Amino acid sequence: MLLSQYKPLAQKAYCAAIVLLLILSEVFSSNIQAALPTFSSLARLALTGGAVALLGVKIFFLTEYEARWQPILAALVLAYTAFATWYGDDVWFFLAALVGLGAKDIDIKAALRVYLAAAVAGLLVVQLLHFATPLMPYNFYCRNWDFGYGHYNGFGARLAGVFFAWGWLRHDKLCAIDWMGLAALAIFTYKVPGSRGAFGSMAVMLLLFAVQKFFPKLFDNKIWYAFVLAVPVVLVVFSLYAGYIYNPEWPYDHMAILLLSIFLSGRFEIWHNVFWGSPLTLLGGLPTDGDEHHAIDNTFLAVPMNKGILGAILVAAFFLLLLWRLAKKHRSTDTICLLALMLYLFMENKPFLLSANPFLLLAPIVFFGGAAAEKKPDKT
Repeated sequence: MLLSQYKPLAQKAYCAAIVLLLILSEVFSSNIQAALPTFSSLARLALTGGAVALLGVKIFFLTEYEARWQPILAALVLAYTAFATWYGDDVWFFLAALVGLGAKDIDIKAALRVYLAAAVAGLLVVQLLHFATPLMPYNFYCRNWDFGYGHYNGFGARLAGVFFAWGWLRHDKLCAIDWMGLAALAIFTYKVPGSRGAFGSMAVMLLLFAVQKFFPKLFDNKIWYAFVLAVPVVLVVFSLYAGYIYNPEWPYDHMAILLLSIFLSGRFEIWHNVFWGSPLTLLGGLPTDGDEHHAIDNTFLAVPMNKGILGAILVAAFFLLLLWRLAKKHRSTDTICLLALMLYLFMENKPFLLSANPFLLLAPIVFFGGAAAEKKPDKT
């Protein structure tokens, strides 16, 4: 059993690990790897190892479990995600599992404050180094400036993470400064890096927060919760259908699909060529990020490619169970946040990247049942 005097230590260990992972993602996943490859590799190894060690200690030595099966489940989750990370070459899948499991009994708001401070600091450091020094060289991309991350959507992902964490943390006490700051961040994301997927999710989240402020009952009823539960299923079906039916050689047979694909920056052609042109297997292992021949900007298609059919089923079960338990506990604000996240993931492929998805901190609700969901009731 965890003694009460160790709870502050558990909080500090968890927050320290969050900071290390955000430095890893914000700073050492940037173009500094091209300018200082050896130093960057050593820094990435140290940051990853330090975060894994801290989260491992938090999960197995500084967490109080209510049942004997819970630490066993944690070990099984980590074993599977470690294997899937090795097989699919996606270290953030394992790190996301550590972050989610480690969030049990953590003060989420305190952790989000640390998250915001570290994320904003990392972004500012990268931009300073990018524009003022040769340490963050520009990597050519045909459409937009890369802002030190190799691709403008990499910058947009970090901005989305800051927006999500800010809105989620301050929701109950949003003031004029918060509203203006969140709106300015969304507009900046659209106008400067041009990350439309990130901007769209920000706009939806901000709009729904505004409606919720005046009509809270619209988001705390069975119709809303059923709608939120249906959204990921609809997005999966539509992603599969649009990619399958789109014919890049003669797309004019389905003009509505063609126009929508153009509006979404030609994503349907990518989905057709990359997803439907790849063989799906039980364990996956296919690359879904990197060069233009493998990158696919849709999480709902990328997960079965990289994690396989088994991984897709497990991730889907996790997410649907999370939405169901949030609905059961009437946590309407959290469902709004996750709806915005789903729309972002429909356009991008960064579900396990901590700097783009602070909602990984909700994972204890799934892994450890209703008790975890009771710790942060919704105030709407």
